[in-house]
Amino acid sequence: MTKGNIRLFQPAVMTGFRRGQRRQEQHTALLKVKNVRTKGDSEFYFGKRVAYVFKGKKASSQIRSAQNPKLKSRARVMWGRVTRAHGNSGAVRAKFHPNLPAQAIGKKIRVYLYPSNI
Repeated sequence: MTKGNIRLFQPAVMTGFRRGQRRQEQHTALLKVKNVRTKGDSEFYFGKRVAYVFKGKKASSQIRSAQNPKLKSRARVMWGRVTRAHGNSGAVRAKFHPNLPAQAIGKKIRVYLYPSNI
Protein backbone atom coordinates (compact mmCIF):
# COMPACT_ATOMS: atom_id res chain seq x y z
CA MET A 1 0.00 0.00 0.00
CA THR A 2 1.35 3.42 -0.90
CA LYS A 3 1.93 6.05 1.73
CA GLY A 4 0.34 9.28 0.62
CA ASN A 5 -2.55 11.57 1.19
CA ILE A 6 -5.92 9.85 1.30
CA ARG A 7 -8.74 12.01 0.00
CA LEU A 8 -11.99 11.48 1.86
CA PHE A 9 -14.07 13.37 -0.68
CA GLN A 10 -14.83 13.43 -4.37
CA PRO A 11 -14.68 16.88 -6.01
CA ALA A 12 -17.79 18.29 -7.65
CA VAL A 13 -18.96 21.55 -9.20
CA MET A 14 -22.24 23.30 -8.49
CA THR A 15 -23.88 23.82 -11.87
CA GLY A 16 -26.98 25.69 -10.70
CA PHE A 17 -30.30 25.27 -8.95
CA ARG A 18 -33.17 22.95 -9.77
CA ARG A 19 -35.47 24.77 -12.13
CA GLY A 20 -38.33 24.66 -14.53
CA GLN A 21 -38.77 26.66 -17.69
CA ARG A 22 -39.68 29.88 -15.90
CA ARG A 23 -38.58 29.62 -12.27
CA GLN A 24 -35.90 28.05 -10.12
CA GLU A 25 -35.95 26.49 -6.67
CA GLN A 26 -33.04 27.63 -4.50
CA HIS A 27 -33.55 24.84 -1.96
CA THR A 28 -32.09 22.20 -4.31
CA ALA A 29 -28.62 22.56 -5.83
CA LEU A 30 -27.41 20.61 -8.90
CA LEU A 31 -23.93 19.13 -8.69
CA LYS A 32 -21.71 17.53 -11.32
CA VAL A 33 -19.46 15.01 -9.56
CA LYS A 34 -16.06 14.22 -11.09
CA ASN A 35 -15.90 10.92 -13.05
CA VAL A 36 -19.65 10.29 -12.76
CA ARG A 37 -21.15 9.87 -16.23
CA THR A 38 -24.40 7.90 -15.82
CA LYS A 39 -27.44 7.76 -13.60
CA GLY A 40 -26.27 4.39 -12.28
CA ASP A 41 -22.89 5.80 -11.28
CA SER A 42 -24.57 8.59 -9.32
CA GLU A 43 -26.52 6.16 -7.11
CA PHE A 44 -23.37 5.50 -5.06
CA TYR A 45 -23.46 9.11 -3.81
CA PHE A 46 -27.10 9.14 -2.61
CA GLY A 47 -27.19 10.12 1.06
CA LYS A 48 -23.55 11.26 1.16
CA ARG A 49 -22.60 14.45 3.00
CA VAL A 50 -21.68 17.48 0.89
CA ALA A 51 -19.65 20.53 1.93
CA TYR A 52 -19.26 23.96 0.34
CA VAL A 53 -16.06 25.45 1.81
CA PHE A 54 -15.51 29.17 1.35
CA LYS A 55 -13.73 32.09 2.99
CA GLY A 56 -15.56 34.65 5.08
CA LYS A 57 -14.66 38.30 5.44
CA LYS A 58 -13.44 38.21 9.04
CA ALA A 59 -11.58 35.53 10.96
CA SER A 60 -13.68 33.86 13.64
CA SER A 61 -12.96 31.38 16.42
CA GLN A 62 -12.71 27.78 15.34
CA ILE A 63 -14.84 25.03 16.82
CA ARG A 64 -13.08 23.08 19.59
CA SER A 65 -10.53 25.83 20.15
CA ALA A 66 -10.76 25.80 23.95
CA GLN A 67 -7.09 24.83 24.14
CA ASN A 68 -6.09 27.91 22.14
CA PRO A 69 -8.81 30.59 22.05
CA LYS A 70 -6.63 32.78 19.81
CA LEU A 71 -6.96 30.23 17.00
CA LYS A 72 -9.02 31.93 14.28
CA SER A 73 -9.79 31.12 10.67
CA ARG A 74 -11.64 32.69 7.74
CA ALA A 75 -12.84 29.27 6.51
CA ARG A 76 -16.57 28.61 6.61
CA VAL A 77 -18.54 25.50 5.66
CA MET A 78 -22.12 24.95 4.54
CA TRP A 79 -23.24 21.33 4.86
CA GLY A 80 -25.77 19.42 2.78
CA ARG A 81 -26.70 15.96 1.56
CA VAL A 82 -27.05 14.33 -1.88
CA THR A 83 -30.71 13.44 -2.35
CA ARG A 84 -31.14 11.87 -5.81
CA ALA A 85 -30.04 11.86 -9.46
CA HIS A 86 -30.86 14.67 -11.88
CA GLY A 87 -31.18 13.54 -15.48
CA ASN A 88 -29.27 10.72 -17.16
CA SER A 89 -25.75 12.16 -17.35
CA GLY A 90 -24.64 11.71 -13.74
CA ALA A 91 -25.67 15.02 -12.18
CA VAL A 92 -27.07 14.84 -8.65
CA ARG A 93 -29.40 16.99 -6.55
CA ALA A 94 -28.33 18.13 -3.10
CA LYS A 95 -30.08 20.02 -0.31
CA PHE A 96 -28.07 22.38 1.87
CA HIS A 97 -28.91 24.06 5.14
CA PRO A 98 -28.89 27.01 4.78
CA ASN A 99 -29.44 27.15 1.00
CA LEU A 100 -26.36 27.76 -1.12
CA PRO A 101 -25.86 31.33 -2.37
CA ALA A 102 -25.83 32.12 -6.08
CA GLN A 103 -22.08 32.91 -5.79
CA ALA A 104 -21.51 29.16 -5.38
CA ILE A 105 -22.49 28.42 -9.01
CA GLY A 106 -19.38 27.15 -10.79
CA LYS A 107 -17.45 26.73 -7.53
CA LYS A 108 -15.97 23.54 -6.06
CA ILE A 109 -18.01 21.36 -3.73
CA ARG A 110 -16.76 18.39 -1.71
CA VAL A 111 -18.83 15.18 -1.79
CA TYR A 112 -17.64 13.15 1.19
CA LEU A 113 -17.61 9.37 1.05
CA TYR A 114 -19.65 8.94 4.22
CA PRO A 115 -22.03 7.74 5.49
CA SER A 116 -21.09 4.50 3.77
CA ASN A 117 -23.74 2.06 2.61
CA ILE A 118 -21.33 -0.67 1.55
